[in-house]
Amino acid sequence: MRHLLILIALFTCFCKGQIQLTYLGEFGGTGTSSGLFKNPAAISISDDKRLFVCDRGNNRIQIFDLNGNYVREFGRFGWKAREFDEPVDICVKSALNVYVADYNNQRVQRFDRNLNYISILTSNPGNDERFQFREVLGAVYSAQGDLFVLDAGENKVIKFSAQDQGQTAFGYYESGKGELLKPVQLDLSSNQQVIVSDSEGHSIVIYDYFGNFIRKIEYVDMQQPRGISVDRQDRIYVADVQTKAVFIFDLKGRLLGEITDVGGIFLKSPRDCATFYQEKFRYRLYILDDDVVKIAELKYILPGR
Repeated sequence: MRHLLILIALFTCFCKGQIQLTYLGEFGGTGTSSGLFKNPAAISISDDKRLFVCDRGNNRIQIFDLNGNYVREFGRFGWKAREFDEPVDICVKSALNVYVADYNNQRVQRFDRNLNYISILTSNPGNDERFQFREVLGAVYSAQGDLFVLDAGENKVIKFSAQDQGQTAFGYYESGKGELLKPVQLDLSSNQQVIVSDSEGHSIVIYDYFGNFIRKIEYVDMQQPRGISVDRQDRIYVADVQTKAVFIFDLKGRLLGEITDVGGIFLKSPRDCATFYQEKFRYRLYILDDDVVKIAELKYILPGR
């Protein structure tokens, strides 16, 4: 593992007078040893200051502190409990549980906060066809106790109750303006709007909690949105691998910022991003860029200051 840079480089960029970015360092690299990654797919941060990385190519989840120091890992290739076949997303928003989208195993694995195995959600052929799924792209848990699963098979989102009962499905070909072409990841806003990145649709698609279409966020430079993250002020961060940038929008779709480099180093292949609230208008921003996680401090500047 490449250690977090001791010398903190300072780089400040202003984007429409709203954002100040300070580079703090990076960690990771390509490999199979602890602290290295092979085609990582997603990152997420828990309230207890742990950073989780879906190390897709190594079929494991790695855990770091907020400075990028390796803590532990779990998982290996397989189809049993605590084994994975390309984990592509992880949700650590729940106060009690951790959910991992286990792509090729076509399931969601559930663990407690200490990463002890609890259960597996798989598609039941006997269920209503709307609630069946194939490869799982993402999973996010709501404050109401429901689980939203993003399915690659029919490009749809399925909402399951706490008892794993299918409640609604949306985004598939009959969804009109809310149809998803090639979704990649999803997240929830504070008011429980469902936000989905659609790489082929070159857009972010927003639904209400019941799957009703609200709006699309489209921007001329946003070409292949993948990873998304919503901060506590409901700003949407979008990692775009083709444009090689991270875009920041509000829920209305207004562009707040565009990040193309961190510390003067241009992004290569941003796949996902995550934020951790520090105080007032300051966040830690983590960008999963190829096989490296870049760390920056992000400060929002109020107009007139």
